[in-house]
Amino acid sequence: MTVSRWWNQRSSPQRLDMYIRWSLYVTSAWVLPIALLGVMAIPDARPIGLTAFFVLLVTHTVASLALLRAGLSTLLGGPPPGRSLVILTFGLTVAGVLTGWWAFPEPSPDQLPMIVLIVVLLFGGAQTLALTPVLSRRALYAGIGIGAAITAGWFALAGDGDWPGPVGLGLVYAILVGLIVVVDRVQEWMLVLVWELDAARTVQARLAVAEERLRFARDFHDVLGRNLTLIAVTSDLAAGLARRGDPEAVDKMLQVRSLAHESAREVREVVTGYRAADLDTEFAGARSVLRAAGITTRVIGDNTCVPGDAQTAFAWVLREATTNVIRHSNATTCTIELGIDPRAEAGAVDIAVLRIHNDGAPPSDPFHTPGHGLAGLRERVTAVSGHLAAGPEPGGWFTVEARLPVANIAPTAALDPAP
Repeated sequence: MTVSRWWNQRSSPQRLDMYIRWSLYVTSAWVLPIALLGVMAIPDARPIGLTAFFVLLVTHTVASLALLRAGLSTLLGGPPPGRSLVILTFGLTVAGVLTGWWAFPEPSPDQLPMIVLIVVLLFGGAQTLALTPVLSRRALYAGIGIGAAITAGWFALAGDGDWPGPVGLGLVYAILVGLIVVVDRVQEWMLVLVWELDAARTVQARLAVAEERLRFARDFHDVLGRNLTLIAVTSDLAAGLARRGDPEAVDKMLQVRSLAHESAREVREVVTGYRAADLDTEFAGARSVLRAAGITTRVIGDNTCVPGDAQTAFAWVLREATTNVIRHSNATTCTIELGIDPRAEAGAVDIAVLRIHNDGAPPSDPFHTPGHGLAGLRERVTAVSGHLAAGPEPGGWFTVEARLPVANIAPTAALDPAP
C-alpha cells in the first residue's frame, strides 16, 4: 500500500489529527540536531560530560515525546499521563541541566550565554512543552518562570555577576518558550475542535435518522391505530354474535375483511410516499448535507424544466450521488447542475441533464469491487429511456451525469457543456 493511498483512506479529521500531532512532535524534537551542532562548536568541554549530556538529551527527548502523546490523549478525553512518566521526565530535566553545567566547566564569556540558554531550553523548555496539554495557564506561567529563573541564576553564578545580563537572558528564555507554548496551545485547541465537530456531525446524523424513524412510526400509528382498534372491536362483536347463532356475525366479519383491505391499501400509500424521491427535497438535502460535511456546494438550475417522471429519476440519481460524495470521496467542492443540453438538434427530443461534479475522486484501485448503487441507478435511468455515466476525470475530479429525453419542457436556460 502506497503512502498516498494510505493517506487518502483516512478521513479529514484523522488526517488533520495526524498533521497536528506530528507538528507538535517535530516541535519537541527539532532541537536535537541544533544542539549537536552548537555544543560541538564549543571547545574545552569534558568528553565524559559531553557524552553523558547527549545520552541524557536523547533519553529526555524520547520521554518528553511520550509525555506529550499521553497529554494529547488526556486532552481528548483519555486517562492522564502516568505518574512514573512525569517523575522520570522531571528527573531527566534536573540531571540534564546539572550535567550541562558540569560538561562545560570554563566557557569563554562570549560562549557562556549560548551554553546556558541552549542547555536550559533543551531540558526545561522541552519539559514545559510536553506538559502543555495538561497544565493550566497558571501552571504554564510558573513553569516558564522557573526556567527563566534557572537561566538567570546559572548565568549570574558562572558569569561576572552583572545582573542586567542574567535578567536579559532569562527574559530571552521566557519569550522563546512562551511563543512556542502559545503556538502549541493553538494547535491543541484545533485538535480538540476538530474532534468535537466530528462528534457533533455524527450526533446530527443520528438525530436525523432518529427523527425519520419517529416520523415513519407516527405515520404508521396514525394510519393503522384506528383501523386495528376497529378490527379488534368488530371481531369481538362478530365472535359474540356467532356464539349466539346470530346471522349478523357474517356481516361483521365482512366488515373486518373490508377494514383489513383498507388498512393494507393505506400502508402501501405510506410506504410509497416514504420511498418516493422528490427533486426539490433532494436538492435541499444535498446542499445541506454537503455543506455540513465541509464541502463547498454550488447548485445551478432548478426543476421547472423537467417533468414529473424525469424529476423522480433525477431525484434518485442526486440522492445516490450525494451519498457517494460523502462516503467515498475527499471532496472539497461539489457542483450540481440541472438543465437542458444545448447540443440537441432542431426538431429532436430535448435532453434534460443532471450533472454532479466533485473534486474528490478516490484513487484508482484495480482490486476494488464496484458497489451496487450506481448499477441500480443505471437501471432506473435506463427504465425511462435515459442514460447514466459516472467516472473519474483528469485533475482528481469525479462526475455523475444522467441524461433523460423529455417533452413539453418549460423555457429555461441551457446547460453549459460539461467542464
